[in-house]
Amino acid sequence: MFLNRLKKKEKVAFLELAHHMARSDNDFSEAQQSIINTYCMEMQIDDIKYDEKKFSLKKTLSKFKKSKSQRIILLEIMALVYSDNVLHDEEKKVLDVMIKKFGIKKSLSIVYGEWAKSILALYIQGKSLIDL
Repeated sequence: MFLNRLKKKEKVAFLELAHHMARSDNDFSEAQQSIINTYCMEMQIDDIKYDEKKFSLKKTLSKFKKSKSQRIILLEIMALVYSDNVLHDEEKKVLDVMIKKFGIKKSLSIVYGEWAKSILALYIQGKSLIDL
């Protein structure tokens, strides 16, 4: 939704983070790949080749300097996390690192999570309306 506001370098870093998050629970689903494909279309860039061995969460998060960019990626990553309706332990750990690194209050992070769940529910409803 808001990824088009990121700079090119941030978009690539976001995809690294999205792939890392999608694989963190050792269950990379079709739904998660579909969401990443949607991210790529929105940002108008090709998907990346993710290499787990070269990925560094701290290094990737450090590429988001502006508060707005940090909040955008947190919202979008939460949508990815909740796409399977489960917050896995490894996903929670990554989210906690992001929230701490970006200096976002825990109460605000809860609001972000609820927003992401609501958006996903509306998206599913919209798809159902189209398929009627």
